[in-house]
Amino acid sequence: MRILISQIEYSRPPRNFVFDGLERSYYKLFTGHDLIPVPNLVKVPYNDYDCLVLTGGPDSTARHETENLLYQNAIKNNKPILGICHGAFAINDICGGTNGYIANHVDADIEITMEGKKHIVKCFHSQAINVLGRNFIPLAHDTDGNIEAFKHTTLEIYGVLWHPERMEVPVLPSEVIELFD
Repeated sequence: MRILISQIEYSRPPRNFVFDGLERSYYKLFTGHDLIPVPNLVKVPYNDYDCLVLTGGPDSTARHETENLLYQNAIKNNKPILGICHGAFAINDICGGTNGYIANHVDADIEITMEGKKHIVKCFHSQAINVLGRNFIPLAHDTDGNIEAFKHTTLEIYGVLWHPERMEVPVLPSEVIELFD
């Protein structure tokens, strides 16, 4: 599978050189697939891909604009989409949901319930889903009832708020695992 994957953007002082980067752990998570990292250039450089992954990490204006275009392109071309942490919040925002603040989820092991089972997942977010976007349903909740994963009711669009790429044994909804098998 050819996976189009978003990157973080960061600046390096003192001259604020701008770089795009992809955490190496994504290569391990998606072993056996071809990753196509997309620079934050506010264009969709590729159409020859099978799935879009919007990664975790900090937001920036260029990243936000690029991911919005990537999302719209994937929808137009009926491609599956997976959002991880930042990517999941971006999907929720694009689809009319609202995100808010949550405490104690940065660099934390959080217990979730998904598909009737309890899991411990690695979280690095300070946002929470206040209102889920149009046509999405929850797939996982933490012990306080916060949504930690979701899916679209008719399209192959998924969001997980934790970081499976940073886990020794990644936890993902079964539908997402099937997508990448």
